[in-house]
Amino acid sequence: MLIMMQGDGEDFGSYTHYCFGKTGELLSLKFELRTAWGWGFREEGPVHNGVLKANVAEFFETTNEKRIRRPRDASAIPEALKPTIYKQLRRLPFTNLIQK
Repeated sequence: MLIMMQGDGEDFGSYTHYCFGKTGELLSLKFELRTAWGWGFREEGPVHNGVLKANVAEFFETTNEKRIRRPRDASAIPEALKPTIYKQLRRLPFTNLIQK
């Protein structure tokens, strides 16, 4: 099951794609944050025991998607750069709305 969640902040928005297996365990995750300052951050990869083993983790320019160095203002939003990891499908805040 693939679920996409969107989050919004004052100066940024985030998108997280969760891929869950047949038994409801989180298999992989793709996270992207886009800021009003012209840069973004993306991270993706498999999840093992609730830990993301990122095979992609990079900052990029939002205008052209090109990889860039870590922006100085990234340190102002450290929590926004971390995806929320739900190890199990049943841990999602809206699980009761998902029909089986």
